[in-house]
Amino acid sequence: MQTLRNVKSCGGVGAALILLIMTACSSMPRDFETPKVSIANITPKDMTLMEQRFDVQLRIQNPNNFDLGINGARFDIALNGKDFGSGMSGAKVTIPRFASEVINGEVITGLGSMLRQAQGLSSGATNVQYSLKGKAFAESPSTFTIPFEDTGEIDMNFGQSAEK
Repeated sequence: MQTLRNVKSCGGVGAALILLIMTACSSMPRDFETPKVSIANITPKDMTLMEQRFDVQLRIQNPNNFDLGINGARFDIALNGKDFGSGMSGAKVTIPRFASEVINGEVITGLGSMLRQAQGLSSGATNVQYSLKGKAFAESPSTFTIPFEDTGEIDMNFGQSAEK
């Protein structure tokens, strides 16, 4: 008898989970296109031996035919294939249709991450490959999370002319 009750309660929990998933999926607009999120800028903020903080600007491009409200983001950045740091932004922004906006966030790295990056840059290379992966939290037209990924290259030459 006890086993039958356990089976019935598990069935109720399973049905509730299926209903929750169906509700979450139905809140996403049918014609929704995923925005492109990329790194617009990274600048050092606070450096200590054990922890480093960077201000990061993320550009969010809205390819949809409706305004998109974002109320935050979580993300991870890797440089040259090595983990760099994790970041967050609590910024609230409404991105007009077919437009882009920049949100500000903060990335925190540790000593190990900085040592791995310094080791990779010691080769004298001026270009750094980056990858960005995370989730943006949509506020409107409905509430849902938007996963994003981006890769690119950062020129660490900082505008210096190449020698001929």
